Parts: sequence; structure tokens; C-alpha cells
Amino acid sequence: MAKKTYHWTAAVSDGRHHDGESAGTVRASSEAEARALVVDWVRQDGARKKRTWTATDITLT
Repeated sequence: MAKKTYHWTAAVSDGRHHDGESAGTVRASSEAEARALVVDWVRQDGARKKRTWTATDITLT
């Protein structure tokens, strides 16, 4: 299956506070795979900044 480029935005939260939004692009074979990649990217970005972040309200276009 060919990969498609998805543009995404996601609200970022540490579980207690709304910490802002992130945006970017991912290449994935399906919308479900794209969402999983976004969740993983937000988690890793938070870890780099010594924060525990999760992605909520993910929008793909």
C-alpha cells in the first residue's frame, strides 16, 4: 500500500494541564497508522523536554 502524507495538529497535555498544540506531517499507509505516529512523536518530544506529554484531539488532513 502506498504511503500518503498527512498534515496533523494535536492538543498536548500532561494529564493535568493543557500544554499547547503541536503540528507536523507524517507519512503513513493509513489514518490509523498516522495517528499512532503522531501519538509516538508527541510522547518522544515530551521526553526530550523532560515532560510526560500525551496527544489529544488529533486532527489529520
